[in-house]
Amino acid sequence: MKKSIGIIACLFCLVALRACKDNEVVNEDDQNKDEELSQLEFSHKEIMKWDGTMVFTDKDNPFKQPISANAQVHKNSAEMIALIKSKCGTDLSNTFISTGSYATPIYMANENTSLSDIRLTLYHPPKKTKLLNVPIPEGARAASGSDKHIAVVDVVKNCLHEFWLFSSNSAGSGNAISLTTDGIYKDGRSTVAAGWSQLQGTIWPKELRDGEIKHALSFSTPVTNKNGYVWPATKNDGTLTNNPFAIPEGTLIRIKPEIDVDTISGLGEIEKIVYKAIQKYGMYCGDTNGAGMAIRGIGTASLPEGAYPKSFEVRPASGNYYLKNFPFQHLEVIYTGEITKTEFRDYINHGCAEWEQ
Repeated sequence: MKKSIGIIACLFCLVALRACKDNEVVNEDDQNKDEELSQLEFSHKEIMKWDGTMVFTDKDNPFKQPISANAQVHKNSAEMIALIKSKCGTDLSNTFISTGSYATPIYMANENTSLSDIRLTLYHPPKKTKLLNVPIPEGARAASGSDKHIAVVDVVKNCLHEFWLFSSNSAGSGNAISLTTDGIYKDGRSTVAAGWSQLQGTIWPKELRDGEIKHALSFSTPVTNKNGYVWPATKNDGTLTNNPFAIPEGTLIRIKPEIDVDTISGLGEIEKIVYKAIQKYGMYCGDTNGAGMAIRGIGTASLPEGAYPKSFEVRPASGNYYLKNFPFQHLEVIYTGEITKTEFRDYINHGCAEWEQ
């Protein structure tokens, strides 16, 4: 009898021990989930505090400079604007703020963020193929579109890492740049065709909530010039070679200063905020797209729910906000210099990239 009781007691202990170990596994999984949430929660909370004035704080950043009322207008301004307009649909409705699958998700990182080494597989500086100690918040994901952009702001080191074709521990291209610079890669080695950072000219949720954007915007169009770029771009891709009115990347466009944006009919609050920024600071052509005219915004994939104001209603199919009554008739191209051809440049470290030696 005592032997039977002893066996039963041992079996009970084994069951209890097993339950204890199972509980440890559950607790470990819960802890991992908590750590993942904590990094994403930090990113979600922090990003709502930021706007475009907090990145690339160098005083000479061209995106922070209001355009002079007397700025020189490009001699082909009317034709260039007409070409962009011709690719925006018969009703001109294909003008939008890109926040969906092709927009860049931007994450915020601190000293608790996980670090990864990212290998670059397609485009990289000579003999530099792996970026080291890149903060990637657990749970962060690249854009779902084929470009798979992602950017991470390290708020401790004032450093931005940004990638194209990102996947876990590799990317097609990538680089890092200090937030105290002007945001332009002088050697052209950025993940944006024009050579500046993905954060340049990007619309942040806080700006639309506050009612004012205090910097120039960045846009893309399918009618870019393949022959070269203009300042402040440092490189280009481009599609058109034989059209004299094709848009060189780096081109600056504004709404004419004499126009009262508030009197343009049919505008909502979002449009007024965006169009006033285009009038004061302009918008720079930064990339080539497939159709329409897209203005860069932060991808909603990296934002907390409801980050943009309620009036920022995106179309479910694209995830983008389509602008009402875009004032093509009031636009003008500002002359910023002659076209420069893209050429090879020696690598420049823009303040915070760590490379495997």
